[in-house]
Amino acid sequence: MRYAVIAPDGELTHHEGHPDWDTVIGPEGKARVFLPGVAVAGWVNDIGLLDPAKYPRNIVGSCMLACFRARVQPYAGPIVFTGWHPRTEIGPLPEPEFLDTVHGDVLKALAGQTPRDLTPSWAQTMREIADHARTAPTPGLTVRTVKLR
Repeated sequence: MRYAVIAPDGELTHHEGHPDWDTVIGPEGKARVFLPGVAVAGWVNDIGLLDPAKYPRNIVGSCMLACFRARVQPYAGPIVFTGWHPRTEIGPLPEPEFLDTVHGDVLKALAGQTPRDLTPSWAQTMREIADHARTAPTPGLTVRTVKLR
């Protein structure tokens, strides 16, 4: 099975085999990041934002997830991309070269450049998402009591 990892420093690596989730994401558990309309899933540490010393914010990964229409918010620690199918769930990453292209475009935008096939406004949006990922407060969690009848 193919999968890819974006480290907190922004490095993208491709891997073969099944991910050892405890090693790649962390022993706290993984959480799927919903990416609508693509046969890909993003995976992050379930509590990564609560332990910034262990799981620094992943600025490049947060931008990459936004490129795939994930919720724009900070994501922390390594981010794993796998294939995804609603019936079979996790599978091999389809067309991993596409991740390389998007990764390169994000890096260019964050360096103040405009990728060749994209607009200056796209590059500016990536810089704004990166700034948000760096500075936004940790998203909150609301727990409510449910009364069953």
